[in-house]
Parts: sequence; structure tokens; C-alpha cells
Amino acid sequence: MTDYFKLPDHRGGAIEPGTKHYRADGTEYTIADVPYRHVVREAIKEVQKMPEDRRTEAYKKVVDHISGIKKTPDWEREPVNPNAEPATAFSTSKAAEGSVKSNQQLLDDLALGLGLGDSQKGMAQAQIVYRDALGDDTRPASVLLGGDMGGKVSGGRLARDHTLADVPNHFCRDQIMDYINQMEDEDGKKNVARAAVFSDLNPGEKLAYSVAIAQKTEEMRQKEKEEENRLDEIMDTHKLKPTSILEAQNILEQETLLDSIPDDDLDLTQRGSHGHLDYDMEGVYKSVVKPEAERLPNEEFRRSFIIELDCDQLRACIKRFTRGGIWSVDQFRLALGGVPRPELTKFLNRKGRRDGAKMRMFALSWEFFKKREMMGLDMVKSSEDDIKQIEERGKKRQNPAAGDGNSTTGKKAKPVDLTADESDLEPNSA
Repeated sequence: MTDYFKLPDHRGGAIEPGTKHYRADGTEYTIADVPYRHVVREAIKEVQKMPEDRRTEAYKKVVDHISGIKKTPDWEREPVNPNAEPATAFSTSKAAEGSVKSNQQLLDDLALGLGLGDSQKGMAQAQIVYRDALGDDTRPASVLLGGDMGGKVSGGRLARDHTLADVPNHFCRDQIMDYINQMEDEDGKKNVARAAVFSDLNPGEKLAYSVAIAQKTEEMRQKEKEEENRLDEIMDTHKLKPTSILEAQNILEQETLLDSIPDDDLDLTQRGSHGHLDYDMEGVYKSVVKPEAERLPNEEFRRSFIIELDCDQLRACIKRFTRGGIWSVDQFRLALGGVPRPELTKFLNRKGRRDGAKMRMFALSWEFFKKREMMGLDMVKSSEDDIKQIEERGKKRQNPAAGDGNSTTGKKAKPVDLTADESDLEPNSA
């Protein structure tokens, strides 16, 4: 009944089975009054708490006849693994098969070599687990450091609480080497720790491994510094000035995502039926020709309801369109009707021909580019000539005789209905 307590006129009451709840006007508030989407959302939350061997079946029963909801639960989605590949030539253990140290053995040897207590070892473990849990923004992870056990990781890229056993062994080795590298070298403890943990390597290999990890760490720090500088630049110079650092981070993320979108093989002749515009959805009503402008007098206003490009094609179109020509990313999203930055970012972050097809960005992007095509403009390449061309076309249609060398009567030409067939058009009276 949490929805009941959000009502401005609720009259309180206990949240207990059998308790009735009333509005200020005396009418009872029942389950039938709760918005359907809220019921579904709460049901899915309860399903997520079920044992792993039962929750998938329960989820599918809940969403079976509900449109607009993924039929496969998020926890069944293939997880991303940003640390799947070894980072250096020494990351993978060189020990014989059957003698490779487990992650727990590596940490135990680290603690033994450095004389760490259980809490310190637990904190090091939590940091390693947390770093490996990252990589999927839709499955966030958090870490709580401290306490007798050192720390606890919640959530992560596997759609459950991440554990030490989930961490690839080579990544665990890298993180431990980095941990040792960051230490103050008291009484040669670094070499003692490296010898204790990396017994599969000879002294020269240990040194080379340490140097390689140090270089990786420095590269990461340099990248973070560059990102900080870019964020400062965005905050200072971006045309639509961000109101917070979170907005600036979103702009930077969009830049990174656009960089990663493949567009070399974009073929706009490859068309199909990838969906339909929602007739009830407000379409693109701003100009698709002139940035930051209302629709020009002679702009196309018809709507093409069959979406002929897939999600990946439209993402590539957005990249092409905003990376060359006169339109910026912000100008593009605002022309769609003021799409918020996070909504655009979410669409750009998807991968796959159908991934994003349920999103508003998919339909609006198609409508934007299709309108340009219907006017005879390049779908993904813009210029000032586009504006001149459409404005000139508008002038000629308002006064067809203009520019043909003949004088006019001064009477305004009848506006042409672009949706009419030629047979429906009447000649202008003299």
C-alpha cells in the first residue's frame, strides 16, 4: 500500500493484512486503485528475492501477458566481463596445472607476506571484488569497507552480490600486484610479498610484472586526469551549460559512446520493417533542417509510420549527423522534443539491431531522419545549404511566378498541401 501513502489526501493507517485504507473523502483505497505498472514493479521486486532455482519461472509467469516488458529477466542476460582477458604476459599463472593458486590462496599469501590482520586482508579482498563487479551500469555495485571482515560488496555485473570466486584469477593477481606496488617499501616488504604471492615467477619475471602493472596504473591515472580536464572544459565552454557535474559526465559519456558506435558500414539502402510509430506519441515538431528553430514554413510535416531502419543503423545515423555538419548532439536531441540527455545516452549505450526498439528515442530518431529524406535532403549530412534550399523552396511555393522572369499580379499563391495528390490540387485563379 505504499501508493496509498503517496496520496495527498490519505488518512493514514497501519500496513497490515486486512487493514482498510481511506481517502479524505471517505472512499476506500483498494488494490484496484493502484496503477497497474506499480503492481507489476512490486511483483518483480518480490520475485527477485526468491531462490535462484525458482525466480526465473516465477518471473515469466508474472510478465507472460504483459506487453512492453522483457520476457527474459535481467539476471538471465549474458553478463559483461571487462576483465576477461589477461592484461599482461604475467597475469596468468605459470604454475603447472593443478598447482595454480586460487584467489583465496593468493590473498592468504599476501597477508602472510605483509603480516596483515584479518580486517586488513578483508578490506583488500573487498576492493578487488568491487573492482571486478563493475562494468555494467544497469547492474551497479557498491562496497562497504570496515568492520571485522574488512568489507562487503553488494550487487554487480552478475546481477547478484559479487564474490571473490567470481573474480578471474588473472585479474586477482593483477590487483594484488598493484596493491603491493602502492605500498610503502618498509624493510623490503614489497619483495617479500611478491615472492610469497607469485611463486610461479622467477625474480626477473616478478620485476617485469611489477613494471607492467605500474604502467597500466599510470595509464589509467592519466586517462582519469584527461577526463577530469575534459569535464572542466565541458562545464566552462559547453554551449548548453551543464548545471551540475553529473550533466557534464553525461555529455562526456555521450562523446565516448558516439566514438564507439561503428558507422563505417552504414548502408541506408538496407531497409526493412522494424516497427511502427505510436499514433498517440507526439512526433518531431521542431525543425529538422535548422538547429534550434521551429519548423520552417515549408518543412515536411507528414509522418512515416513504418520504421525502416534498425536500432544500430539509427545510432550510426546520429553519430554521422552530429559529428559533421551544423548540428550538435544537444541540438539534435532538443529538436526531437526536448529529449533529456540521459534518455539519449541510454539509447546510444545499447548494442544490437533490436536493442532499444521499445525506447522513444528509436521512433523519434527515425522520424527526424525520415523527414529530412522526404524533403530531398541528405539524411545524415547537414549544411547551411539545407536551410537555404528549404527556405527558397518555400518562397517559390508561396509565389510560384517568382524567379521565372514573369511579372505577377501581386496576388498570393494558394498554399500547396504537400499531403494532397496532384489530382486534388486546383490551379490558382487569375
